[in-house]
Amino acid sequence: MTTLYGIDDLVLALRELGPALQPVRVAATLRGVRIDERTLDPYLSWASGCYTRNLVHRDAGFELIAICWEKGALSAIHDHADSDCAFVLQSGAITCENYRVAWPDGAETGRCELRATSTRTLRDGEIDMRSGHLSVHRVGACDGRAVTLHVYAKPIDACLHFDPDGTSHVARSTYDTVPVVRSTSAPAN
Repeated sequence: MTTLYGIDDLVLALRELGPALQPVRVAATLRGVRIDERTLDPYLSWASGCYTRNLVHRDAGFELIAICWEKGALSAIHDHADSDCAFVLQSGAITCENYRVAWPDGAETGRCELRATSTRTLRDGEIDMRSGHLSVHRVGACDGRAVTLHVYAKPIDACLHFDPDGTSHVARSTYDTVPVVRSTSAPAN
């Protein structure tokens, strides 16, 4: 069954999961959720040929990001640091390419053995889950524009990006847009 929510309702539902979000519970919350486009639209921005990361909500427990994928946009191959991630496809179609990483000396720095293991295409309403640094993938839009809602249970400030040859480097997480915080105080006279 599909449930239509406002984006603020989704944030509230995620907060109600408690201070330490578990990926399975987040995925259950996202399953069947469709966000009313009128409430999601203020969080969407687009950039030709790439994807944008648009912050919806962030606190100590989680962050919710709307990612807008232009046709052909592709993320770097990346891990999820020490965070868990679940995301739901709101519109369009995306491909998730999964990778296995093996560090030659056990030290998770420098060059690794990087091997593609599987590919999966997600469509409207489908969910994907990731857990920490062991979950490495690349995501890309196919068949036109797409919008995904990502929940990171604990926010990610940096993660590892991998070049196709296995060279890794730390990448700081950034947002393309951040919501404007509106004051609730009365205007001064």
